[in-house]
Formats: sequence, structure tokens, C-alpha cells
Amino acid sequence: MKTVYFLILISSFIYAEVNLHKCTECHGEHFEKSAMGISRIVKDLSKKELKEALKGYANNTHGGAMREIMNRQLSEFSNEQIDEIVQEILDKNITNIVEEEKKETDVEVDLGICFSCHGLNFEKSAFGTSRVVAKMSKEEIKAALHGYKEGIYGGMRNAIMANQALKLSDEEIEAVAEEIFTQYHYNE
Repeated sequence: MKTVYFLILISSFIYAEVNLHKCTECHGEHFEKSAMGISRIVKDLSKKELKEALKGYANNTHGGAMREIMNRQLSEFSNEQIDEIVQEILDKNITNIVEEEKKETDVEVDLGICFSCHGLNFEKSAFGTSRVVAKMSKEEIKAALHGYKEGIYGGMRNAIMANQALKLSDEEIEAVAEEIFTQYHYNE
């Protein structure tokens, strides 16, 4: 009988252990990335926000486009286990990462999140509704991104692009427009 209790105790410790590797595949090693270019950045969330989001995903009451994916990841966890996940993230100081400040002239752009909707060469009309970005001038690209950021541009898919544009500084918008125009622009 002692052996059975021991095995139950050991298995409960193994099951309760938090493995953040699955999370970091999409959110980044230090939870510094926007998963799929859609989610909020976990390291920037408060403990309360993180706990509410994870519990909401677990019971399928939180989230937009990522609701189903995150529900599959979290639905088997109890509230106590989700509290452990939150604590594990906090204990590892994942939410307190300090990144080096970039020089104003050293603006990096990652266009990877754009490709799934706009095509690898920006040759597609995203969701069949957007303009083909590769055909736009640098000024048009900048104006569109600023317009999305300010909530005055776009039609049916405004929320998707507004979410992306809000993450960009003016310098990053300039860099994105320059990169797209110099690397992908073509006229028919």
C-alpha cells in the first residue's frame, strides 16, 4: 500500500511540473514575441492579466483568433495548475527582461508576420480585400500603416492590420515601407 501512495505522490509531482517549452515555441524563449503576430506580448502583461488570459483560454471565454489553439493547450489544466504556470513564468523573471536599447538608426524589421496574408513577395491581396502591397509606393505603404495605426484606414479587415500597426513606431513604419518598396515593389 505504501508503494501505491508513493507512486501516486511521485506521479502528481511529475504531472504538476510546468513545461514552458511548448509555450516558448510561439511566444519566444523569454515570452518577448507576439505569437503568430497576433497575441499580446506575454512579458508585458501583469500577473493579473496573464492569469485572467490563461484561465479564460482554458475555459474558452477569452481570445479572438487564437482562442481555439490556446484552448487546446490549456483546457486540461486546473485553475491551480494555471496559477503554477503563471508563477513559473514570474519565478524565471521572464516578464522582467530588459532588452538592449537600439540606436535610432538601427531599426530592424521582421516582415515574416506579413507573408501569411500578403504572400512571400507581397504579391497577394490579403483576404481578397486588400491592395497588393508590392504595387504600392513607399509613401502609400507608410500612409496605409499610419492610417491603420490611427484607425482611419482599411475596410473589413481593419482590426487585423490595426493590431499590427499599433506595435510599430514611426521609425519602424519607415523601415517597413522602405524594405517592402526596395525589395518587393513592381509595376504591372
